[in-house]
Amino acid sequence: SSIVTNNNAESPEVMDSFDALLNHFKPTARMSFSGAVCGKLASSYDDGFGHLHLLRTGSMTIQPHSSPALHLSEPGAVLVPSMPHALIADEHDGTTLVCATVELGQHPGAPLALALPAIVTVPFSSCPQLEPALDLLFNEFDDNRYGRQTAMDRLLEYIVINLLRHQIETGSVARGILAGLSDPHLSRSLVGMHEHPQRNWTLQALADEASLSRARFAERFHQVIGLPPISYLVALRMNVAQEHLLRGRSAKVAAMHAGYSNAAAFTRAFVRSVGQSPMQWLASRSSA
Repeated sequence: SSIVTNNNAESPEVMDSFDALLNHFKPTARMSFSGAVCGKLASSYDDGFGHLHLLRTGSMTIQPHSSPALHLSEPGAVLVPSMPHALIADEHDGTTLVCATVELGQHPGAPLALALPAIVTVPFSSCPQLEPALDLLFNEFDDNRYGRQTAMDRLLEYIVINLLRHQIETGSVARGILAGLSDPHLSRSLVGMHEHPQRNWTLQALADEASLSRARFAERFHQVIGLPPISYLVALRMNVAQEHLLRGRSAKVAAMHAGYSNAAAFTRAFVRSVGQSPMQWLASRSSA
């Protein structure tokens, strides 16, 4: 079967918006396992994070807790944004793996995590742009040099970004933020929000960016993104604020960058969105 390429996916607007999106919802990855499977591996993942599994040789089975199993028997990547699952592999198949914990934003409800299918499967043969990064990753693993963990983590993050690119370029997502970036109208409003999250955006102002009527814009945005425009804006602002809090900035500074006029209004919005005050959230991150 042939892959249908989304013609809007390579437009400058989409590229700019994708960069701005990644600036606010930075994918992070940390290697959790690498090597040949000894005996029978049955690892369970139910920690609220995303997980990336790279199959170098052999085969593996991804068993979600509540849906059919997925079996992979050719080298490829499996990205599971948040769903609890188990990974099953056997040394008799000569299986070698690299696995990583992945975050697509500062909390599981970040729009980037919600935008992806429950399981993203990409055979390496269908995504040749992964090849240089995979070569470097596997060389790092084989050579075991100084700084290996850090080097592999950065390469894993690059691989995650390429998997996201692949989703946009192949039109693999029909709903969510990645689908919105491919929409010629919605991408303009998304560029505006991503580049200027602190601006006093109204529904009308966002509709004007998209060159749509307010009602048509609200309907189309909700239909494609899966959230009303203002709800998406709030989620974006919370991630902006969380990034600043993690850098040691005060709640007042985080509030300003997230578009709130004072710390009290920001704290109320933060509690409504995240379920904790900014300081409680920061403390929970520090102890994780």
